[in-house]
Amino acid sequence: MDEGTLSTVDSQGPLNSTAAAMLGLLAQIGPLNGNSLSRCADVLIGDYWTLTRSQVYRELQTLEELEYIEAGPAGPRSSRDFSITDRGTQALRDWLNAGPADEVIRMPILLTIRFGADIEPERLREILGEFEVRHRTKRGFYVELEADMQTSRNDPFEIATVRFGRLFEAAINEWLTELPSLLPSVFKEPTSEE
Repeated sequence: MDEGTLSTVDSQGPLNSTAAAMLGLLAQIGPLNGNSLSRCADVLIGDYWTLTRSQVYRELQTLEELEYIEAGPAGPRSSRDFSITDRGTQALRDWLNAGPADEVIRMPILLTIRFGADIEPERLREILGEFEVRHRTKRGFYVELEADMQTSRNDPFEIATVRFGRLFEAAINEWLTELPSLLPSVFKEPTSEE
């Protein structure tokens, strides 16, 4: 079996996070086709867990084979809505109760900084400026979303997740604020001789 066809579900063991995320979305939202599931994932969990369209379709097939989900009748363009089964609900509960695996930080900006000595300081400042703008926008989004949720919705699990997002963005802001003192060679003002 080539790597492109490997599933992120191990039929001999527990679900992994990608499959569990899909089951969680199906459990909370109800029947969805692959395209809708992918769009919902982008909106509801995309800031902290990405699901590519190819992962979604590959996993739907595997989850159906494991009887964790079942497909409804074919609709337009042979699209089928999938629902979580009792077996899938139990697999999701088992995964949740097992607790999460260790975190792995995967942030491309950290690779850029780690190997930043090989970039011209001006270019690194541009990259960091673009990064700062993106994350300032995200920070504002989380602040507004959290305030809205406190007044209009009361799902404490959703609020707790959004709070993490806001605090994560605050930590990024603090890190960006400290970078000039951590990387003085990047942030020093160029002299007229340079």
